[in-house]
Amino acid sequence: MTTLERTNNSWKNRPEAKRLIRLLGSCCYLGYIKKYPGTFGSLPGIVFFLITKDLNLWLQGLLLVAFIVFAIVVSQAMEDIDETKDPVEIVIDETAGMWVALFGLWEANLTVIVSAFLLFRILDFFKPFPISIFQTFNGGKGIVADDVAVGMVTNLVVRILLLKNIL
Repeated sequence: MTTLERTNNSWKNRPEAKRLIRLLGSCCYLGYIKKYPGTFGSLPGIVFFLITKDLNLWLQGLLLVAFIVFAIVVSQAMEDIDETKDPVEIVIDETAGMWVALFGLWEANLTVIVSAFLLFRILDFFKPFPISIFQTFNGGKGIVADDVAVGMVTNLVVRILLLKNIL
């Protein structure tokens, strides 16, 4: 048995590691809310956007990409712990997707944020083509990829609505 195999197996057997992974993957247990966990899991994405919106765009992007990578790792770990494909309690992917939906928007008033949130949730629920393709990815990448794709589509639509002065 290699050192890597011993390390990979040991964290799965530690209750405190499992609790930490569940805390992170469920966004402080929002994923365990019985009704609409994905909707509640999207809300921290708005908070992260509001915290970072006044930063340099490159720094915002770097933080967002780092969070997406973190979300993939945590989602994979939580899937491994629960031994279930894409457990409903994982909502860190919705947080990442919602942050993507708002990323770099020059107008961040309440109307824009609520509109982006509603569009994000609708697209995330229906997952129209080509977004549905991303659900075929395995593991943490698949868990996060479809929500990032929904966020990208939402961001594009909101930008168009802003340019047309509809929002």
